[in-house]
Amino acid sequence: MKHVVFFFALASFCTGCYQRQDPLVRAAQDLQQMADQFASQEDDKIQQFNSLRLGMSEDDVMKRLGAPTSQQAASTDNDESRELWVYRGAMRPLGTLTFVNKRLVEIKKE
Repeated sequence: MKHVVFFFALASFCTGCYQRQDPLVRAAQDLQQMADQFASQEDDKIQQFNSLRLGMSEDDVMKRLGAPTSQQAASTDNDESRELWVYRGAMRPLGTLTFVNKRLVEIKKE
């Protein structure tokens, strides 16, 4: 019987010490976690952009970075096709890629 009373008293004491977390504190923690994930994703995108190498095909770049934010064909005098691909991160521009005949020939980082 003493054990039951002791256990009940201990449980009551522990329950009294437990406080529910303030909703504002929880919201701030959730926001901080989302900001950390957002920054991590941005860093990953920058690393992927920085891993590009001249001579890569359009398909290779597309596999690595996904579709560009914008894409435009540039006219040329020669019998070559030229395209400019612009990539943006969530917070800032990453850079512009120039392809000639479907091969990466120039990387401009922002």
